[in-house]
Amino acid sequence: MKNLKPALLILAVLASATLFAGLGVPGELNPLLASANIAINAVEGYTVAKVKDSEGVRIRVRDPQGKEFWVSDVLGDQEKKFFFNGQSSNLLIADLNADQKPEIITAVSYPPHNGSLHVFTLDKEQQHFVPIQFSNPKTSDSNAFLASDMLQEDGQELAFVDNNRVRALGMLYPEDEGNEAVASFFFYKLSGDSFTFDGSEPVPVDN
Repeated sequence: MKNLKPALLILAVLASATLFAGLGVPGELNPLLASANIAINAVEGYTVAKVKDSEGVRIRVRDPQGKEFWVSDVLGDQEKKFFFNGQSSNLLIADLNADQKPEIITAVSYPPHNGSLHVFTLDKEQQHFVPIQFSNPKTSDSNAFLASDMLQEDGQELAFVDNNRVRALGMLYPEDEGNEAVASFFFYKLSGDSFTFDGSEPVPVDN
């Protein structure tokens, strides 16, 4: 995906909790699920951690001195993967719109069937991260995440595709109650400061 590869900064991998100061070891409170480095206001050394505490999964950002910079609300119940550039990941730092402000990308799940993709960008005035909205002008819907109700273990139901587009796999429920729901791909395209609904299509079925 040519628009995203140059902006990709670092792919987070599962790591031991000893790599992130102030967190418990795996199996205790605040286990570290993934971590990555991020530059904020052109300053290197900030650390992003995806953790699961007693309430659920959230993101924590610390400055180069180890002080807490920002903490997200609880995003979901369980760990979750998504797809980016054809690879499965659970935490990613990337400058999606080439504005020199790297975004934090992650996903969580609500078993047994629901998952959601979350993208956070830096609000320079407030000096904290805010969620990029996923909006549908036709329905006036706007959410701080992109949801899927068809979980896949490797995360392919929530995937970045060409031209800064995100694809979610889910069920399309017809207005006519007499018709069955159809498994479909729902597309959202990054436009300005939000992802905007960019159409849907049925999942191809092998004959």
